Amino acid sequence: MEQPVAAWNIEGLKQVTDAVETPIMADESVFGPRDAARLLEMHACDLINIKLMKAGGIYYADKINTLAETHGIECMVGCMIESKIGITAASHFAASKRNITRCDFDAPLMFASDPVIGGVRYEQNQLFLPDVPGLGIQGVKFPFIDDEKEVG
Repeated sequence: MEQPVAAWNIEGLKQVTDAVETPIMADESVFGPRDAARLLEMHACDLINIKLMKAGGIYYADKINTLAETHGIECMVGCMIESKIGITAASHFAASKRNITRCDFDAPLMFASDPVIGGVRYEQNQLFLPDVPGLGIQGVKFPFIDDEKEVG
């Protein structure tokens, strides 16, 4: 169960975690490594959801994951409402970490159209990383300017 109490209610999160057998995941309570350290020291959750946009990028996401791993807590990498560029970065991060056992990368599927050329590719219920250098982002289409124009 993901974040069953208000983000600020760390004591409540610990109470729920201690009271049930269902794994409890901290999400909105974790913005950075300091938040993660506090939750982990209190044993206030069973899992942590890391979001690159919320954590401040890969550097801080890695610190959160390392803290969790040293405490024996698995992580999930989730998303906000970012484009395929952010999801591609998050996917690369998640794929590189043994402790990240779950992912939620559906944000780009909510957009009416996909302006990003390259990056991750969705096929049914699978996500594929690009096999080119970097994030594999080749450019961005701007359909609101000119359907045929690409920038990249």
